[in-house]
Parts: sequence; structure tokens; C-alpha cells
Amino acid sequence: MKVIKLFLLCISLLVFVLFIGINQMTAVPGSSSGNGNPALLLLILVIPLFFVMVWLWQRLIRQYGLSRRAIMIGLFLTFIHILAGIIYQRLALANYRKVIEIALIERYGYADQQYLLDITSGLTIHVNNQYFNVNTFFMLISFSIFIAFIWFVLPAEKSEKKI
Repeated sequence: MKVIKLFLLCISLLVFVLFIGINQMTAVPGSSSGNGNPALLLLILVIPLFFVMVWLWQRLIRQYGLSRRAIMIGLFLTFIHILAGIIYQRLALANYRKVIEIALIERYGYADQQYLLDITSGLTIHVNNQYFNVNTFFMLISFSIFIAFIWFVLPAEKSEKKI
């Protein structure tokens, strides 16, 4: 069990470092960037690590032998955390759009609203700090735990074959 915990900790720290690295690749508000988003290359590393984290959480839950009630409570709490994180991120993005708008006005004297929406929608270099920060890191951890809990709630398929 100690090995699983240590491995989970190491992977979590690696994912956190990747999140901080992606966060640091955010373009300065009001600047233009034509190089695409090189941070997406780091994101490619996060995806398999997420699945490894789910598998490790699932093994840890199995080793602790949590009751169905404890798993259901865990599902509820992780869902609430993910929901609260999403609401917080949406509010933070709205505030960050205002910051970028002010920077554009200071730089050009005006802010084109369509341009503002274009650079702050999707996985652009202008919003890396909105999608890859401490909050979203903990949301990823909660989501991996949530998926691991789902693993135990879904009914197991019976291996019996009907003739």
C-alpha cells in the first residue's frame, strides 16, 4: 500500500509541475501571439498520467475496503468539489477577460469584443493560466477520485456465460 501511495504522490507532483509549467506559458494580457499554444505539448503528458492516477486511486480504494456507503459519500463530495471548482473557474475567466480588455484598451485605445472572445475561448495561449492552475489541479485530482469511485458503483459484469 505504501508503494501505491508513494507512486500516487509522485504522479500528482509531476502533474502539478506540468500544470504550473503550462500556467507560466500564458501570454501577457494585451499582447498578441502567433505561435499557437506550445503548452498543449505538455498537456499531452497529463492525459495518460490522469488514467494512471485513476487506476492507482481505484487500487487504493480496493485495498482500504471502503463500504458502499463511504464510496457514495465520496462520490457526492468529489462531485460537489468539481462543481464548485467549475463555478469558480467560470467566474475567474470572466474576471480575466476584463483584465485582458483593460490591457487591450490601454494598448490600442479600444477592445474588440469578438477578438477578446476569440483569444479567451478554447485552449489558447491567452488563457493557459485559467485552465491550468492550483484550482484546476485539485479539480483533476477530485475527478480522478470520482472516476475511481464510479468504478466501484457500476455493477460488475458477470463472467457467467449463458448457453
